[in-house]
Amino acid sequence: MDQNLWKTPLKDFAKSHAKNRFKWLSSAKKGIRSPLAAPLFGQPSGEVVLRAKKNSGPISSAWISVYNRGDNRPISISDLNKRFDKLKGILTEKTGNKPTDQSKKGAVNLTSLLWKHNKTAFLLEKSTSNNTAEFIRLRLAPVASLRAPTQATTRQSLTRNLVREKDGTIWIDNIPMVDQGRKGYCACASAARIYQYYGLETTQHEIAQIAKATALTGTSMPIMVDALKKVTTKLDSRVLTLYEYPKGISETNPRNSKYMAGVRELNSDFNRYQQLAKKKGKGEITIHGEKGARINRNYVINISYVRQKADPDIFREVMMRKNHYKRFKSQIKRYIDQGIPVAWALQLGMFKETGIPQMSGGHMRLIIGYNEKSDQLIYTDSWGAGHEKKTMDMGNAYCMTSLLLALPPLH
Repeated sequence: MDQNLWKTPLKDFAKSHAKNRFKWLSSAKKGIRSPLAAPLFGQPSGEVVLRAKKNSGPISSAWISVYNRGDNRPISISDLNKRFDKLKGILTEKTGNKPTDQSKKGAVNLTSLLWKHNKTAFLLEKSTSNNTAEFIRLRLAPVASLRAPTQATTRQSLTRNLVREKDGTIWIDNIPMVDQGRKGYCACASAARIYQYYGLETTQHEIAQIAKATALTGTSMPIMVDALKKVTTKLDSRVLTLYEYPKGISETNPRNSKYMAGVRELNSDFNRYQQLAKKKGKGEITIHGEKGARINRNYVINISYVRQKADPDIFREVMMRKNHYKRFKSQIKRYIDQGIPVAWALQLGMFKETGIPQMSGGHMRLIIGYNEKSDQLIYTDSWGAGHEKKTMDMGNAYCMTSLLLALPPLH
């Protein structure tokens, strides 16, 4: 309840709380994060994220995760309510004020209580869904910021975030970092980063609730795409599929004609791969117990298995012969030029990457830029500092891609 908190530079706070292992969220030094469970008024809590409006500037907000089902063991709704009520009583006693009800129906239903004490506003929130305890969080901010007028982000204003470098690289700056931690929330964290970039206070836990994501299994792309489409007005954005391979990978109904067209497309590419691998004398994939076997057009083969077993150079050669590559690049360029990041679902492990926590399997990143001259893609991962701006060969990125999504503002 230190009233000098809003005058304290982030770096000074991190230094004075070194035992909590705060780390910068990115090289922009506008946020620090601690994954440690630090007591909150004597009650258990978890991740703490503090942000500033400028590099190493004074703290402008603090978010404390009291409970969330991604990081913590499942609890009953009854237990969630008990924890919430306990903190409600503590905050009422500490501030000497009764809270005002700020509950609202947004992307998810939130029960929210607001206290004001001296220069600090405390917002305690909880959410449940389908008999599931989702999260409790406490948000702190200067009281003055509550009175500050909010400026809605428009598509036209997003181009102000574009950075154009002398070597031809164009990329989007000012995208907040959301660290997914050790849980499989890459898709949820990526979506939350986009919405926070637009000025919405949406977290990865709310996206996880919408998309029915779990910490262990992550997020089903079809379910997430379908879920986000249902809450577009609440999130003030659209959900656009820019590219998918194979076709229909984001469909929730496997009997959909688009999905079946994708099955035939993938099988045709697989057979071309096997033919080329045989010709080169390497890289043939074993299927049905037979090395180099071909499959019929209606057989459903797993693209993840193909990418895992395929020779990357041969797979790339097959893919680059398709006419999809031009569309892949043009769609990325189209949205980056508008200042709109692209959500990028991909399969890790085909091409060697160093310094990443996850070496294989499905993942989601954000594409934030490109360089036409060098044919490179600029991207960012939701793993914190060191992962906010990286490059990759555009062709390799294309071969790893399952889905490209744009979530542009409605206005």
